[in-house]
Amino acid sequence: MSKPLSPRLRAILELVVRDYIQTAEPVGSDGLVKRHNLPMSSATVRKVLAELEEMGLLVQPHTSAGRTPTDAGLRTYVNDILAVGRLSDEMRSTIDNQLAGGEPRAASILSLCSKVLSNITRHMGVVAAPPLERMPLKQLYFVRLGAREVLAIMVGESGLMRNKVLTPAEDYSQDDLNQVNRYLAESFSSLTIDEVISGIIRAMGEEKKAFDALYARALELSSQAATAAPGEDIQDGCGDEQPIYLEGRGNLLDNPEFTRTEAMKALFQAFEDKRRIVTLLNEVADSGQVRIVVGREAAEAALNGLALVASPYNRGERSVGALGIIGPQRLNYSQVVPVVDYAAQVVSELLESE
Repeated sequence: MSKPLSPRLRAILELVVRDYIQTAEPVGSDGLVKRHNLPMSSATVRKVLAELEEMGLLVQPHTSAGRTPTDAGLRTYVNDILAVGRLSDEMRSTIDNQLAGGEPRAASILSLCSKVLSNITRHMGVVAAPPLERMPLKQLYFVRLGAREVLAIMVGESGLMRNKVLTPAEDYSQDDLNQVNRYLAESFSSLTIDEVISGIIRAMGEEKKAFDALYARALELSSQAATAAPGEDIQDGCGDEQPIYLEGRGNLLDNPEFTRTEAMKALFQAFEDKRRIVTLLNEVADSGQVRIVVGREAAEAALNGLALVASPYNRGERSVGALGIIGPQRLNYSQVVPVVDYAAQVVSELLESE
């Protein structure tokens, strides 16, 4: 689209998208006029629809059929037209009560949230656990493997583990490493790896400690451990690189778009490689705001024909992960966005009080 929409074009595009969201069927001029009591003729509406089609916002599947939104049309609706509804007090209470019913542990809270989102929206709930770099560490320790070769073992409070082989500048004995291990355990309990590194640097800022070998070793080893390289051994109890909770895939089959065999096959293939979805959710966490992913952007994450509405959740003041729902492109965005946004707020509160 190269030019702003006029009020008339904007209004008709909004009605087409809203009707398509409800019916999953092409929308015609006669139906628009009758359903919405438009103060214009069907012929006039047809001209507007044709103009929107020329702009690439609508498409006519068949000559005799009405029109459906294109990816660009949906994106224009989401970015420029969508009015997000207010979440009712009843819905807030439902989310509060359902999320409060689980165990007060991070993994349980996040797993439960995917179920709650799925049950409430009737779409698929998705929650990405925080990557190890963003989680407080339960353990960080080092084991000598050989000359100038050290194994770093990081265990997050979520259960995520990373093993990484380091190549320090010096050849440390296991006694040297044990000294570092004790220092880290005593001084930096339940902090993220970045917070550990910052704490060591602050300690080294004190003049009497600036040249202490212990701090230098701790800083070197922790800094190397903090950077994950492709192909490293990163695992949790389920064997995934970063835990992700998906609930309600069967809900997607209730949508007419996915009743054909080819569409069903493509739908389930979309979730075979979860890494793309995790990457997308990590981007949402980094953005710090609610995000709607639809059209080409969704296809790049292997979510062809699907849409993602996601919001970051926090632990303290820091965004650590993201949660949301995946559904057909014709999601009722005005209803789904506030549900996802509020669920993220509740999860943040629960993690803070964990």
